[in-house]
Amino acid sequence: MKPRVFLFDLGGVVCRFHRERRLELLAAACGHSARRVEAELYASGLIRAWDRGQGSAEDVEAEIRRRLGFTGTSEELRRIWCGAFEPDPEVLAAVDVVRAHPTALFTDNDALLRAGLPGRLPEVDARFDVLAFSCVLGATKPAEEAFGGALGLLGATAGEAFFVDDREANVRAARELGMTAVLFEGGAALRRTLEGRLTG
Repeated sequence: MKPRVFLFDLGGVVCRFHRERRLELLAAACGHSARRVEAELYASGLIRAWDRGQGSAEDVEAEIRRRLGFTGTSEELRRIWCGAFEPDPEVLAAVDVVRAHPTALFTDNDALLRAGLPGRLPEVDARFDVLAFSCVLGATKPAEEAFGGALGLLGATAGEAFFVDDREANVRAARELGMTAVLFEGGAALRRTLEGRLTG
């Protein structure tokens, strides 16, 4: 059966994720070391909590200001936060192959990124009908609740869905639920796979 809906991971698939860039930009803006920023946000477990929906975009911003002393504007913080993501032109071209079908950006990420994405990464935002962020779903991949929530936003069943991710555990979990899922191996390969799914 040909897929009816298509779900794409963000970091590692649609975009290259540069964690160090985020740390360095925040460190420079706040007058701290990148190691201090990493400790406050990542090592502390805050990022994991935010990814699971424990905080609105405003909550995330307020906590960054409190912990790191960030004094810039909200727009400057969103620029820094989203600046860790570099869109992959080959993958965006692959997504265009299936734009006649419902598409979702299915990612483990926080509310601040979700709020900033339309303005800071418009070429990404424009290609997806649904932003299935874990902060909205209340669960991260590979949890069944995350997949169920993303499919619910698309109004689709697992058997109707195609999913691509760069993590084997997530691909395996999707397949166990009945989704067609592939491990990301580059934009050109993804485009060939999608074209084959539509014509096969």
